[in-house]
Amino acid sequence: MRKGTIIYIGGFELPDKNAAANRVMANAKILRKSGYSIVLIGIDKNITFDDDIKISKQEYEGFTCWGVPYPKNNKEWMKYLTSTDLFSKVVSKYNDIEAVICYNYQSVAFERIRRYCKKNKIKIISDCSEWYGGNEGNIFFKTLKYLDTTIRMKVINRKVDSLIVVSDYLAQYYNGKNTIVIPTLINSKLKNHSNYVKGYENNHIIKLIYAGVPFRLGKPLKNRKLAKDRLDLAILLLYKSFKKGIINFHFDIYGITKEQYLEVLPDDSQMLNELENQIIFHGRRSNSDVQKMVNQADFSLLIRDDNRTTKAGFPTKFTESITCGVPVIATNTSDLQKYLVEGKNGYFLDINKENIDLDKFIMILSLKQEQIEGMKEYCFNSDTFNIENWVDDVRLIL
Repeated sequence: MRKGTIIYIGGFELPDKNAAANRVMANAKILRKSGYSIVLIGIDKNITFDDDIKISKQEYEGFTCWGVPYPKNNKEWMKYLTSTDLFSKVVSKYNDIEAVICYNYQSVAFERIRRYCKKNKIKIISDCSEWYGGNEGNIFFKTLKYLDTTIRMKVINRKVDSLIVVSDYLAQYYNGKNTIVIPTLINSKLKNHSNYVKGYENNHIIKLIYAGVPFRLGKPLKNRKLAKDRLDLAILLLYKSFKKGIINFHFDIYGITKEQYLEVLPDDSQMLNELENQIIFHGRRSNSDVQKMVNQADFSLLIRDDNRTTKAGFPTKFTESITCGVPVIATNTSDLQKYLVEGKNGYFLDINKENIDLDKFIMILSLKQEQIEGMKEYCFNSDTFNIENWVDDVRLIL
């Protein structure tokens, strides 16, 4: 028996065009298993604020998905950050709304939606998967980002009925609120036996992969610790290994080009030139293409500093890699210690150790074929990120 409608709204680009969309689609499937009809309101870059329609409607995997325009100038950004007109337009089409879930939503519009829900006796839930600071962009953007994030995290999230958070760090921060933890899950369609690739198939060359945009592009990065992912440390580890005579690796990087990387970190040019046969930049590719490449890798590399941003979030790359049957070489951030089983589905590196844990990294590169195949099979057969694991938890907040 259907229990009513839940509206799920945020800056996700459906069906799988950004990491947010993957999380929301997975969470929507969990909610649907609890008996609710889920309506998604994301962004649609194919329409503009000038269009007469201003809103699109499509169906993805049985979900009704509304799309609103993505802002392209300051005026549109101001409207996007503050207005709830398009939200109201969608909500008016449903008369059985039980809850509204706002995903990392802009604070002014979020507060307006919260007040609407309170007035109409609708549950308001925050889905919180990040806590970024205002470290990037010009002074105006930094200030706006800081204020928006601070108001959402410290004020509005404390006034909602319930929270879905992505990490224990956030659950502890909102201690006392009705909160459940759901890590960043992804679409279960990735788990396909026809895509499963055993390890170490190319002349004992270990295939490593990174997919993503590790830092803000377009200008030099003065403080490397501000990078979301420490791709530079992954490259440094490979360079140090190479200098010790370890050459049996191939590192594919998807998401940025070599030119884009060096524009941000020009001091790394010598390393990349020496490793030109081992490290290949592929630039941006479609999500489906990248997932195919992840399937074919032996290990994913996920190196991050341990700070508030990484503690609060949960890396989609980790979930995606394990689901694809590929173990992960990672630093111990977020809640990864709950899911990474050392030597089974990955390895932890300590980048704060002398020589950034080089000896352990070289040991990993020296694994035998059957060891890697065993790890890949362990990952693929794992139900670690099966959405069924969180169905009962979701009922606690509805």
